[in-house]
Amino acid sequence: MERYFLKAKNIYSFDDSFHEYSWALIENGRIKDLGVYELPKETDTLIYDFSEFIAIPGFIDTHVHLSSTAINEISLDLSNFSSIKDIIKALEATRDSLPEGEWILAKEFDPDNIDEKRNITKEELDQHFSKHPVLIIRKDAHSSIINSLGESLLEFPEKSDEEILKGKIHQIAVGKVYQKIDPSLLVRGILKTLRKAAENGVSTIHALEGGYTSPPGTPQLIMGLQQYFPIDVILYYQTTSINKVKSLNLHTIGGCLLVDGSISSLTAALFEPYDIDKNSLGILYWDLDPLVNFIKTAHNEGLQIAFHAVGDRGIDLLLRAYKKVIKEFPKEDHRHRIEHFELPKKEHIKLVKDLGLTLSMQPAFLYFWGGTGNMYETYLGEDRAQNIIPLKSIFSEKIVAGGGSDSSVTPIDPILGVHSAVNHPNPQEKISIKEAIKMFTFNSAYIGFLDKEKGSIEKGKIADIVFLNEDPFKIDPQKIKASLEVKVNISKGRIVYKDVKLKT
Repeated sequence: MERYFLKAKNIYSFDDSFHEYSWALIENGRIKDLGVYELPKETDTLIYDFSEFIAIPGFIDTHVHLSSTAINEISLDLSNFSSIKDIIKALEATRDSLPEGEWILAKEFDPDNIDEKRNITKEELDQHFSKHPVLIIRKDAHSSIINSLGESLLEFPEKSDEEILKGKIHQIAVGKVYQKIDPSLLVRGILKTLRKAAENGVSTIHALEGGYTSPPGTPQLIMGLQQYFPIDVILYYQTTSINKVKSLNLHTIGGCLLVDGSISSLTAALFEPYDIDKNSLGILYWDLDPLVNFIKTAHNEGLQIAFHAVGDRGIDLLLRAYKKVIKEFPKEDHRHRIEHFELPKKEHIKLVKDLGLTLSMQPAFLYFWGGTGNMYETYLGEDRAQNIIPLKSIFSEKIVAGGGSDSSVTPIDPILGVHSAVNHPNPQEKISIKEAIKMFTFNSAYIGFLDKEKGSIEKGKIADIVFLNEDPFKIDPQKIKASLEVKVNISKGRIVYKDVKLKT
């Protein structure tokens, strides 16, 4: 029997009464007892003394593309390069390490982060990589750039004259290239990704796998590797095949099943045109009737459903479909999800509440693209940018919104997510530190049907506990990202990360 005490300066339980404790007794991976008084002076039970630190529930990231993030670990990361010239040099170094004809895969390309403020062109890639196919996936993960050799090898069913691949052509390109990835490399990348997540205080992720964003067989691979993971991985299978989901004994379907695309690729579906392109309203990937039919079937099969919807027109379509099914076939506690929900109208927020839907949102998008002069404002205009990711409006309706990263779009870093939510660029939409932490703990447990086991520090629950260097309630909210550090992370009662400087 594994049994030990944990001591902390303070343990914030995040239970309904927000109790505070000074110690926890852990037994066989669960919380056996909690207390505020002194531990027995003489005890044979092991004591981990973290009494200089603050304990909160382990973080849960509700939106991770695990295999896509893992592929980042085994492909060229372009996020830290400052010019196209430097990117070309890095790609050439990769080329020179590969046999002729091998694919060069690069990710995290963001034109806003380089001096030229533009995309790499196909002609530039052709000039330097005539004997290697190249695919560069942009940071939004909804668009990519390919050279002529790569385009010819993939044999697209329909050609595009656009320099940037978007929509279905982008999905086909990524899906075909991912089919060529060595499974052993993918496993290595997955394990590295989960270790990094543990270092950032994460005890559980919701992995959105399947479809074009995952190599073939990834959902089955993840199911088979669960026992080797340092943290819990909850699988959301991105498929419209209910039989596939049931064959894995899953109770959820979807994840990033796309209703529309992303704002930065101009594929999020809007009612009014983009400010940056008055001819673009984005893309809808579903019509109403097929969407209703799929939701109806999955709903009546007892599955929790998760769909990606970003723009107001995409959100509106999805909500009309959910409403039609839920009103016709009422069911308590379905917890169907909307992923992202970036640009809702006020009536959309009310309807989410009325239908009992839950949300999986990514506050870190605000950190990277929110605020004056940044991507949201440039693409949408000032008024719409003010209403992006309206957290306070959502929390005011008592809607349960969990927190995620959309990794690899932004890092698996809940402290960054908390910081972003508390420091919303629109002060009227910022939420409190308590609400923000709850977003990445209890709320994230709830929207994954894990709230009876995780999300708060309570007797009987799984021992997922993270220790922070400072009290998040006693620091300057604007300094959360800079000040808070994870010192210890305990997942299922096991220490999965500890600061190397700690002696305990």
